[in-house]
Amino acid sequence: MLSAANRLKNGADFKKVFGKGKISDGYLIRIKFFKNNLREPRFGFIVSKKFAAKAAERNLIKRRLRAAAAGLLKNAGGFDIVVWPKGVVKKSAYRAIVADLKTILIKNDIISVQ
Repeated sequence: MLSAANRLKNGADFKKVFGKGKISDGYLIRIKFFKNNLREPRFGFIVSKKFAAKAAERNLIKRRLRAAAAGLLKNAGGFDIVVWPKGVVKKSAYRAIVADLKTILIKNDIISVQ
């Protein structure tokens, strides 16, 4: 589970990432990230009604994304990262989501290679 210290919570944090951050795409997800002055990374997740009409579907996707991010925290630096899924995520396995997120974070030097 992703702890409260590793989550983006307020609108100002999201605005900062969207205003000054860089964007990167993977096959399943897209991220926007911005270097913060903290030791720990912070993640925010956006799953809109356009993506899935039912709240249960949106919450399932967010839970999977949070779990994937929590598994990659130990090697991550101080970044604020906003994650939102592409439509293909609905039919993808959890392992594929983790692999795609890890690939994007390594490509942008957010986490170190193990």
